[in-house]
Amino acid sequence: MVACSGKRRRRTATTHAGRDSSSWASLAEDLVSLIGWRVLAGDVRDYICFRAACHHWRSCTASPCGRGVVVPRFHPRRWMMLPEGNGLYPGHGKLRGFVRFFNLSTGAFVRLRLPIARDDHRILDSVDGILLLQRNRDTAVRLLHPFTGDIMN
Repeated sequence: MVACSGKRRRRTATTHAGRDSSSWASLAEDLVSLIGWRVLAGDVRDYICFRAACHHWRSCTASPCGRGVVVPRFHPRRWMMLPEGNGLYPGHGKLRGFVRFFNLSTGAFVRLRLPIARDDHRILDSVDGILLLQRNRDTAVRLLHPFTGDIMN
């Protein structure tokens, strides 16, 4: 009978943990892409987190940045914009650009900082998770994806 030392046990655990994480990072590209599309079918925020897990997963999946407003599958479905405490409307100066969202499916709350909401814009509405903004100085209308920061004039 051979006694195991603590060092050996720790090293083995570390080796197994390293092996497990590397095996996830080396999944086949088509499998990562398929998993990504399934995650995106649920929620764009989960998809963004999925892509952030590792470089390989990010390179195997389509980026919502630059397409968040135009491509409907990247819209933040089931997210509702809420007023902040004491009924302050989104974009109110006292909020310093923060906006709060509620996910109707999961019940999750997210508070985001949207600098454009603080600068020279007023948030008019939120349709399918995309924010409708109006610029104060010339009343130009823009669309903003709150999770990717994409803007469409």
